Amino acid sequence: SIMISEWSRLFIDEEDSEVHGSDGKKMGLTTPVTVVPLVKQSFDVGDAVGGVAAVAELSGVQLLFKKPKVGGRSAYKDKDEDEDKESKKETIKEGGVEVQVQQLSNGELQVSAKRCEIEEGTMIKEMSEQTILGSLREAIRAWRKEQ
Repeated sequence: SIMISEWSRLFIDEEDSEVHGSDGKKMGLTTPVTVVPLVKQSFDVGDAVGGVAAVAELSGVQLLFKKPKVGGRSAYKDKDEDEDKESKKETIKEGGVEVQVQQLSNGELQVSAKRCEIEEGTMIKEMSEQTILGSLREAIRAWRKEQ
């Protein structure tokens, strides 16, 4: 989980960001993100059921997309939208990617990534998601070589 925490910091541009925000440009993101650490959870797993290892500990991060601003307006807004549509659109979540590191009861590690903060009307940011996943794959490969 330390590796995932360190990896997620690559998306934070310290010079131009707030505490945990980023424009993400140095990592090739087209959408800025905020990095939110997940609360570490431990589970009492007892014995594995049917030979399948259970999750003993879970940690990770969420990379939440921020509303990009271009000239004070969202880059994704249609200029012809009326005030009513605009106010509804402001409440829609921007989405993100949640990366979880799970330590299994047999000692193995499992890393998973999934979309998060998605609701009806959320625009899926596939290019940014692919950039995040590609970077995660590279980080895991490098970590494995070090082990």
